[in-house]
Amino acid sequence: MGRPALVVSIDTEEEGLWSNVYRPAGNGCRNIAWLPRLHQVFASLGVKPTYLVDYPVVTDRAARSILRELAAGGAAEIGAHLHPWCTPPLELDGRWRVTYPHQLPAAVQLAKMETLCAAIASAFGAWPRSYRAGRWGFDASTVPVLERLGFAVDTSVRPLWWDRGAGAPSFRSAPVNPYRLDGGDASRAGESRVVEVPVSCAFVGPLPALLARVAAFVPAAPGMRYALERLGLRSLLPEQQTLAEMCALVDALVARGAPVLNVMFHSSTAMPGATPFVRDRTQLEHFVTRVERLLEHARARHDALPLGLSEVPAYVGLSVAAPARRATM
Repeated sequence: MGRPALVVSIDTEEEGLWSNVYRPAGNGCRNIAWLPRLHQVFASLGVKPTYLVDYPVVTDRAARSILRELAAGGAAEIGAHLHPWCTPPLELDGRWRVTYPHQLPAAVQLAKMETLCAAIASAFGAWPRSYRAGRWGFDASTVPVLERLGFAVDTSVRPLWWDRGAGAPSFRSAPVNPYRLDGGDASRAGESRVVEVPVSCAFVGPLPALLARVAAFVPAAPGMRYALERLGLRSLLPEQQTLAEMCALVDALVARGAPVLNVMFHSSTAMPGATPFVRDRTQLEHFVTRVERLLEHARARHDALPLGLSEVPAYVGLSVAAPARRATM
């Protein structure tokens, strides 16, 4: 292989989620109109982003049109991103009105994913092959759904991270490098046809392997995540990390032989005021510059090879024979 793959995976979704508003309908997607500014950066560096689109975006005429232009000629990949609270079928009694997809029964996950994938195929002319769960809501219960629908890649795992609350996602012991998913534990390598491409997260500095083992078992108490960051936990999340922190992580991962660098952020960060990360145009320019310089670092210093998410399994030698195209509705 020789060169690390460079992936940019973007949750391409409606606004309002940082206000803890999870509307089943009437969601705004104005942030999509701000994506071309970032896409110019990708194009100038030869980077192929993967836009993981959710149901409000794919059913919004203006958003669809913009994304078609961005993806024209193979310049971007279109994947799937499930927000269960606004993806049909919407249960009238609200029993399954949850925000973590993995907390839904498998049959409900499948029904919502069928709706989303069919809408993406209709809008963009191809069934999606890459997926990320909304709010990182992923566990082994989703693996059979992805297999049945013919997905090649999931990127819902964020190593060394967990959320609080009963049934919330946790990936504290997940591998950093791509692996085939296991049918019983999404944080363990198995024999699934679906390849996990985790968001790049690891310790930088002395004793990274030891710190990762400790982080997998220490209590998930308040303040623990901050403590781990003080010990050198870094992620390729330009909304939350400085350029220096991310470049240090890239250098460390490449030195350890990591085959993939997976950069992640949300589409709404491209619109001033839509997230806490970018509140005005000045902060937007800082964010765009941070992303650009991170990608430049990976490309120039490490000769990283830009790929769409669904291209990663073949590149890292984990691809398997494709299953039947999809389930029947």
